[in-house]
Amino acid sequence: MKRRDFFAAAGAVGLSTVALSSTDAAEAARRVPVRRPAQRSGATTAKQAFLELRNYTVKDADKKAKLVAALDSALIPALNAQGIKPVGVFTAREDEQNFQQNVFVLFAHKSPTSVATVTAKLLADKTFMKNGGAFFEGNSKDPLYTTFENALLYGFEKCPTIETPVSGPDRIFQIRYYRSWNIDKNVKKVHMFDEGGELPLFRKVGMHPVFFGDMVFGKMMPNLTYMLGFENDDARKAAWKTFVDSPEWQEIKGNPMYADTATEIVNIFLKPSPGSQI
Repeated sequence: MKRRDFFAAAGAVGLSTVALSSTDAAEAARRVPVRRPAQRSGATTAKQAFLELRNYTVKDADKKAKLVAALDSALIPALNAQGIKPVGVFTAREDEQNFQQNVFVLFAHKSPTSVATVTAKLLADKTFMKNGGAFFEGNSKDPLYTTFENALLYGFEKCPTIETPVSGPDRIFQIRYYRSWNIDKNVKKVHMFDEGGELPLFRKVGMHPVFFGDMVFGKMMPNLTYMLGFENDDARKAAWKTFVDSPEWQEIKGNPMYADTATEIVNIFLKPSPGSQI
């Protein structure tokens, strides 16, 4: 199977069903209305994007500043030239001590072909190669970043691609990784947000989605990952309190279908770079 055909196949069935045998899939369908993008209406499926979330690791604050500057000045316009927009660049808030050496980049692909060819197109982009100096300077003993991890996610039906809900100078973002202990529980957790009412409730109380994605490839699998945006930290605290205290949330979390679904959660507070488009 060619790589692009593999991506297309993965996108057609999504994480929730790609790993299931026909017997397992039938059993899962009996217990939960499993999301199957290929079986939805064309209008809905066409909107659902492949989301790429990069996590760069640097060795010190100086390298982080240089990387952020290179991402803002070179990578963002190069991706925009490929038709990829918006592009978000984020670093951890000062109080997030465990993630001070990380830089996150988020963007959406409209097709599996875009996923497979984005790097080749960057290397063929003369402007990027000229302006992206910091990416290519130095040597193997002193690189700009030590590594970056890549996650590919498939947008939820009710949040199919990246949104830009906040734009103020004090805006903050919250990214949350939810790992389930098996693929069936991950299906149920996705269902809880997408069809069980949790994602619409987020919107209602002011917890603004940036993206919701079912992880196709990445760490902590099986996994769903999402990001929320807030105009400031006071807005974040108020929205979460309204959510937790709401009778709708009490009803959703009390549904036995969703018991024991997310067994590991990673929560990170982020701030945008000066050039971030999110």
